[in-house]
Amino acid sequence: MNTKQKISSLILSACIGSCLFNTNIVNAQDINSTPNSNTKENIMENSTIPKEMVKITKQPLNQEKVIVNKSTKNIVTADKDATDKTKELISYLREIAKQDKFIFGHQNDVINSVQPNMLIENASNELSTSHNSSEEISSIQRNLNSPTAQSNSKDLTGSIAGMFGIDTLALAGDELHIKDPQKALNASIDVSLKAAKEGALITLSTHMPNFSSKNIKKLSNGKYDFTACSFADCGNFNGTVQDIMPNGKYNAEFTAYLDMIADYGLALQNENIPVLFRPFHENGGSWFWWGGEHLTPQESIDLYKYTADYLKNKGVHNFIYVYSPNGPVTDEKTYMSRYPGDDYVDILAFDFYDDYNEYPAKFKEDFFKNLDKSCATLTKIADKHNKIPAIAEAGMRIMKSDKSGNDGFLKENNPILGHNWYKKVGKIALKNDMPYFLLWANFSPYNCYIPYKYNNDYGHELSDEFIEFYNWDKSVFANEVNFY
Repeated sequence: MNTKQKISSLILSACIGSCLFNTNIVNAQDINSTPNSNTKENIMENSTIPKEMVKITKQPLNQEKVIVNKSTKNIVTADKDATDKTKELISYLREIAKQDKFIFGHQNDVINSVQPNMLIENASNELSTSHNSSEEISSIQRNLNSPTAQSNSKDLTGSIAGMFGIDTLALAGDELHIKDPQKALNASIDVSLKAAKEGALITLSTHMPNFSSKNIKKLSNGKYDFTACSFADCGNFNGTVQDIMPNGKYNAEFTAYLDMIADYGLALQNENIPVLFRPFHENGGSWFWWGGEHLTPQESIDLYKYTADYLKNKGVHNFIYVYSPNGPVTDEKTYMSRYPGDDYVDILAFDFYDDYNEYPAKFKEDFFKNLDKSCATLTKIADKHNKIPAIAEAGMRIMKSDKSGNDGFLKENNPILGHNWYKKVGKIALKNDMPYFLLWANFSPYNCYIPYKYNNDYGHELSDEFIEFYNWDKSVFANEVNFY
């Protein structure tokens, strides 16, 4: 996909996903709700099952917890002052791979989910039109959003994902629809603690705004408010990276954002919870201000180092640092061109998607072949540098029938149906000794990456395949992680 196509897809994803359909975690009082809690009667009176829903025939099986030696002997971390629990997680991830298992991760797993009332056909048709005003869409959203943020993983399997991904867009308020900076941060901390309590590992990604953005507001107390910043601010290419480095005109805004990240990290550190921190992802591409043609390789390196040093100086010592350029991984020289160095990185990873750019699409094996090659290349690089290899972000993006974009899979008639997509990715991770892979978020029925239920009996056409994936003795969900 060329840069223009990629930017268009990302912007569409942001508009549809981050802005229209996110479920507000402030309203989520308890992510520990039992699965299969939805029935035809309590979803909506006199409702009919949407035509695209299929009968779910598989049932999740009881899973045993993973038993892993978490010895920190000979464990080296990028942060020389890393907490013991952080070192234990490095050990744990290495041992998981040796046991021929991998952890399944899902972005926003307990923040966003496809709710049954999003699937009401007349509302879906209304939302799918491109002429709604923002006011109309907000009204539809209020009518559709359920009062709780459930996990589609848990709905289907009885467990949330083994790795819960959260982004700074949540910490800053946008993905939670919270306009108070402290409340947004507190909500992000709270949901992360709840996910960890259920057993999930935590990973934090960073969709940082361009710090020249007019959406950033300076408060009377000298602090900054980032709640108006959205995904679109990542595609603002004004200025240069030097503007946010020491003595730069936007350094205060940048460090205020890092302070927010530090506050999040310290809150979890106080609870002895480590975080896989993934800043400046996909930095080989030009769709974000921190990557590609917008920064030289050396500027990318300096930015990563400055960020890590700043956080460590703030007392954050529970971060495991992840380096995650965009895939495919073709060769070591290209992959390492923006690498900040072994002293700054714990995990070598990459982002890679299975893209179907035409409609209708037929199933193809290209993605899996390229994913396997990329993983094999990355594992060799990781072994050379004594680092852990991983798939930091993945998913399938299938063109919609109206060709408006490809944001996750379709509501029905997916080319990947019947091909065990989730298991295929898992097998590649296993083959290449990768301890986890993470899929992107379920923002809406038009922008999601794992299936969802309508009620106890019916769900998305990929539901059975996902339950089989959960039942597989190689995949690890939160109820099996057994790390804390």
